[in-house]
Amino acid sequence: METFYWPVKPDMGVDSEPKTKTVKFGDGYEQRSHAGLNNDLKKYNVTIRIDRSDVYALESFLSRHGGVSAFLWTPPYMHHQIRVVCRKWSSNVEALKAIFTATFEQVVN
Repeated sequence: METFYWPVKPDMGVDSEPKTKTVKFGDGYEQRSHAGLNNDLKKYNVTIRIDRSDVYALESFLSRHGGVSAFLWTPPYMHHQIRVVCRKWSSNVEALKAIFTATFEQVVN
C-alpha cells in the first residue's frame, strides 16, 4: 500500500457524522445505537500547496488510486497513519506553485 507523503496545510476541515440506527416508538420516544464497529469514520478536507514541478507526481498518485484504492496518510494532528481514499480533488496551477484541494475519506479496508 502506498503512502501519501505530500504535506497538507494544518488548517484542514474534518467532517464527522457517526452512523446510527434509530427505532422510533410512540410519544416521541426513540432508541439509538451505533451502526457497526466503524461507525465514526472521518472526512478530511485538505489543501496541498506544492511546487509546480511536483504537479504531475501528485496528480498521477491521485489518479492511480482513482477513488477506489486506499492509501496511507498521516493527518497533521495524529501520530499514526490511517487508510483513506480520495474520490474528489481539484487543482489550481500558478506560475511557481500549485494548490490542490481534496477530500480524504477514512476507510477500514
